[in-house]
Amino acid sequence: MFENGLIKTLTGHKDGVLALAFSPCCKFLATAGEDNTIRLWSTPDGIEIQTIEAHEGDVRALAFDQDGDMFASGSWDKSVKIWRTEDCSTQGTAAKHGAAVNCLAFSPDGKLLYSGSDDGTVKVFSSPKCWLENTISPGIGDIKALAVSPSGMLAVGGVELQFLDPAGKLLKDNDSYVYGIRAVAFSPDGKLLAAATGMEKRMEIWNAEKLEEAGSVRDSDWLNCLAFSPDGKQLATGGMAVKVWDPVSGACLKTFEGHTDEIYSVDVSPDGKYIASASKDKTVKLWAL
Repeated sequence: MFENGLIKTLTGHKDGVLALAFSPCCKFLATAGEDNTIRLWSTPDGIEIQTIEAHEGDVRALAFDQDGDMFASGSWDKSVKIWRTEDCSTQGTAAKHGAAVNCLAFSPDGKLLYSGSDDGTVKVFSSPKCWLENTISPGIGDIKALAVSPSGMLAVGGVELQFLDPAGKLLKDNDSYVYGIRAVAFSPDGKLLAAATGMEKRMEIWNAEKLEEAGSVRDSDWLNCLAFSPDGKQLATGGMAVKVWDPVSGACLKTFEGHTDEIYSVDVSPDGKYIASASKDKTVKLWAL
């Protein structure tokens, strides 16, 4: 058994790691951060396959499409790029935002890419060419978090949490936050939404079908990022440690400690075996779930 569940520490980034994502096939892990690069690793052995000099600023967001053929990156340099996984070649680039890009999510069919920015908008691009299709303006200032449900509904986080239909029409909003929303994630079946509040140290669970809050959890740690397991029965969060929760009962099931600075991104592998965490300490860690 691995000590404290830790399988591997991935070192290679020269500065803080801000984003990561597993490929749908579980073979790859993409990571990105303050060194302006994207790194592609094989999993679970943690061998670095390629380093991409990707952007002219911090790379703040990564997302794979549903079949894993493409992945996207968003940066402080205001641009969004779509890459082909097979050879890490650029398929499309768009510089349509007026400020840093913080979050990305593909539509369920992989044909659209949504990007959220400090310019207060969500841009909708075609994939893989990155042609601008639509601009959504939720009216909540900086967009810090974004997720798309299997039915195509959007959850957008900033000073408020908003649920929007695919065209951007407001379905529900909630503004009862001190610091706003840092991260959102739909369960794989689309029935639940988890929202993390960062410094407020609170996580909300929403019934995404009824658009009602179903529960909340207070933690002693910041809640910067989160990701559901493939079966939807577990929820991983990151602050100073990685924690695993039961989203229904709110019970903390596991705690993984080892990072020496804040964790900015977590993801659960599509086979449910691993959690990856990205930290300001310049490392990525793989844990056995």
